[in-house]
Amino acid sequence: MVPMTVALAAQIDELEKLAKTRTDAMQVPRAEAELLASLALVHNAKLIVEIGTSYGFSGLWWAAALAVTGGHLHTIDVSEKKYRSSKATFAAAGVADRITNHIGFANEILPTIPGVIDLVFIDADKPSAQAYFDLVWPKLRIGGSVLTDNVISHHNELAQYVRDLRAREDAHSVTVPLGGGLEWTTKLR
Repeated sequence: MVPMTVALAAQIDELEKLAKTRTDAMQVPRAEAELLASLALVHNAKLIVEIGTSYGFSGLWWAAALAVTGGHLHTIDVSEKKYRSSKATFAAAGVADRITNHIGFANEILPTIPGVIDLVFIDADKPSAQAYFDLVWPKLRIGGSVLTDNVISHHNELAQYVRDLRAREDAHSVTVPLGGGLEWTTKLR
């Protein structure tokens, strides 16, 4: 397991518990979150972009990995309620210094994020997945990855998107059957 403080572990446990009572939590399962943290470590990620913060569960896992890599997370959500809640959660976990919370539409915020991106996690409205991908791909470093959530659970909405990823000559893409299905697309050139 990725090293974490007591405060961070407590917030992870709290959000996992609260997800069972919230109808709008939309968070990844713990096993998927652990995989995300491992991928951040393997990539030695310095800059991660997450589209779809929700209440911050995956953001906490990203932050645990970023404590090791010395990196930073930019996380975006359109919901004011989730923006406020995730900011409070990150502060309580002691990881707010590693995270920039953005409130608003990802297609407007993504172009403003500076730097070369190591990892992108697309876990927001499914019809916009391709538009988000198109905005982040030019900023992604070679060897970096775009991780798109729910490609199995939302197969009908994301099937063409996945076919298009698999047809790219500058990428390798594979589905990881964990949680709702994670499409892992790595930039080759």
